[in-house]
Amino acid sequence: MTKTVIQTLFTLSFSVNIFAQTENIDSGKYHPAKEIFESKYKKEIYHKFSKSQIKVEANKVILNNTKTIEFAEKLPQKFKLIIKNGLLDPYTINQRYYLKLTGFDELTLLNPNPQTRRFKFWIFPTKNNSTETDFEKLLSSRINPDEYYFELINKNADENTTDKDFIEGAELTFLIFGTIII
Repeated sequence: MTKTVIQTLFTLSFSVNIFAQTENIDSGKYHPAKEIFESKYKKEIYHKFSKSQIKVEANKVILNNTKTIEFAEKLPQKFKLIIKNGLLDPYTINQRYYLKLTGFDELTLLNPNPQTRRFKFWIFPTKNNSTETDFEKLLSSRINPDEYYFELINKNADENTTDKDFIEGAELTFLIFGTIII
C-alpha cells in the first residue's frame, strides 16, 4: 500500500513539473517588453485627466468630452481602473481621438519594486481621414495589432497596496510603441 502511494505521488509530482508552465523573463510576452524597458526606457510624467474630465459608460471612457477609449466588458477590473482613472490618453498613444484597447496584461516579472508596475496592451489600426498617404493607408488596413508598453508609478505604494489604491495614486511615467503582433 505504501509503495503504491509513493509511486502515485512521484508520478503526479513528476508530471506536474513537466507540464507546468512557468513564466520566463527572457521569453514569451516578456522578451520584447524586457528589451524595450532596457534599451528605450526614459522616465517622463504624462498628463492625467482629472475626475471631472472623465465620463464612464458601460465599456468606454470619454475623456474631456473629445477622446474615447473603448475596452472589452470582460476586461479585468484592474485594467478598467487604469482607463477609468484617466491615466491613458488616446491622442498620446496613436494621435487619434478614439482608441480600442485589448490584450491588457501586467508584466509582473518586469516590476522592479512595489512602487512600479509595468503593463502591455494591444490596439488595432484604425482608418484615418482622407489626408492619409498611400503608406499610411497601407499601415492602417493591416489586421495585426500594435503592442504598447507602459509604466505606472505610485510613490506611496508598498507590497500590501491594493490594485485600486495603487492605480488611484499612480502616475503614467513611460509609454512606448513596442512591436506589431504577428
